[in-house]
Amino acid sequence: MTLPMRRWLLVLAPALLTLLLGGGAARADTPTAQTFGIQPASATEPDSRGTFSYSVTPGALVKDHVAVWNYGDQPLTLRLYPADAFNTDSGGYDVLPEGKPSTQAGSWVRTAADSLTLPARSRQIVPFTLAVPATASPGDHAAGIVVSLRRESKDAKGNAVTVDQRVGARVQIRVSGALHAELKVLDARAVYHPSLNPLDSGRTTVSYSVRNTGNVRLGGRQAVRVSNLLGSIATGAAPADLQELLPGNTVSYHFDVSGSYPVLWSTAGITVDPLAVGADKDPQLSSTVAKQGFASIPWALLVVLLPFALIGYALRQRRHNRLTGIPALPAPVVAGALLAAALLLGQLPLAPHASAAEAGTLASPADTGTLAFDYETGHDDDAIDVLTSGLCPAAGDYLAVRITGAGFPAEGAPLTGTVAAAAYRRAANGGYVLPLANTLRVVANRSGAGPLHGAYTVTASCRAKVAPTSLRDFTGVLNFGTPTSWQAVTVAPPGVIQEAAADPQTGTAPTAGQTGAAPAGAAPGVRRTAAVRTASSGTPVGSWLVMGAGVLLLGWIGVPYARRRLAGRGAGEDVK
Repeated sequence: MTLPMRRWLLVLAPALLTLLLGGGAARADTPTAQTFGIQPASATEPDSRGTFSYSVTPGALVKDHVAVWNYGDQPLTLRLYPADAFNTDSGGYDVLPEGKPSTQAGSWVRTAADSLTLPARSRQIVPFTLAVPATASPGDHAAGIVVSLRRESKDAKGNAVTVDQRVGARVQIRVSGALHAELKVLDARAVYHPSLNPLDSGRTTVSYSVRNTGNVRLGGRQAVRVSNLLGSIATGAAPADLQELLPGNTVSYHFDVSGSYPVLWSTAGITVDPLAVGADKDPQLSSTVAKQGFASIPWALLVVLLPFALIGYALRQRRHNRLTGIPALPAPVVAGALLAAALLLGQLPLAPHASAAEAGTLASPADTGTLAFDYETGHDDDAIDVLTSGLCPAAGDYLAVRITGAGFPAEGAPLTGTVAAAAYRRAANGGYVLPLANTLRVVANRSGAGPLHGAYTVTASCRAKVAPTSLRDFTGVLNFGTPTSWQAVTVAPPGVIQEAAADPQTGTAPTAGQTGAAPAGAAPGVRRTAAVRTASSGTPVGSWLVMGAGVLLLGWIGVPYARRRLAGRGAGEDVK
């Protein structure tokens, strides 16, 4: 920092998500409703490419162009620079900030200008060159060309604040040579957390990292299951698919799995199936599997049964010293202990265990809101912002947007990654402003949907970070009259999306986590349960075994006691 009181705040424009997740034309809205953007172009005009993608040989020199737009009503001075790309710990796609030197693919790109002054409502085509080093390694290399707007202001305390807003276009480079596609699971850990309820199965916290140890970018489908010595299997809600993991990068996961009854020792198994990204032609893809054993001891149940075991031990000791009569322990105490044990063991068949019927959440019409688009008509290559009618049920929820309709898979195709709801701007209506990370054309091409036609539903789903179960949905519909043009059924009120600007006091937008009020439109009493599946829907084998052991314990304690009791009564009758 150049001044003691100076704070540098980096505010990522909504359309930066387009850069991070591979969209086409990127556009940013500034706090004063000035907009700017960037997209691939020819020497004369912008083109239809979603990203810059090249297949080259070492030492190749590529010349291309990028279009920079000023959509606003005022002149703008913008910075233009290339930067290395990388994955964040959570799997997001990011680029180095300006001022941090690039050492990989970002250093291969040179733009003809690093600063542009654009009149209102204008664009400029900027040439750039991609010089691939002769020593470049085979495989994928990623970078971005970023345009940024930096503004100076002061907060309420008089501190200098710099707001740096960025959008960009991705640069994907594949250098020819031997390709190797591989994902590895590293640092797998599993820890069992017993429930205070001795009849509950508790939960297992599983954490691990997935690293791309090959030289091509990869997606991935994941599965995690926990099994015990008795063969009972619990499968946690599947982690979200890896969208794109760059070579040498790592993404980490941490979540809970319920449903496996503790029987002293269990095993967590993690499977990751590599997937090609987009139209990439990768070498043979092989799954990776990691297993981690861990202790799963039912401490609560053992604590409950321990007094019964002590009572049995005491009675057995007395048996050696006295042939008849009542034990030294008062009869009511022993009778109460036996009754408590009987009640406890009688409930074991009803012990909670996960099943397909228990998975999911309670759905109701109140869980669904509306999704409005920022303009009434548009094209399949437009950058789109959508507005939710309310908030997610909890401030810590995540949001993911997908599209369903003709040509897309039944589950839909993603329009964004899974992003913390608190990261999005809040609008005047109390909802979120969600910039779609990909243009509809890019999504259709990647999904093999072909020309778009008819009605398509766009759904923003509130969910936990790693559980796909929806906690609340917001839906909107686009009608495609032609393969390239659409009309929105629901349109956001004029200015609402644009006015969802950064707080002038802090330079950041208010989030759901910063408000004390309950989320607007949240359904009261919504039960949120992580989806869990088990191998069987009946009583767990472990429960029956524990119950059987309890019955034997009761017999061991109760039968000798009853015999001594009867013997004592008989002796008393003889005396009479």
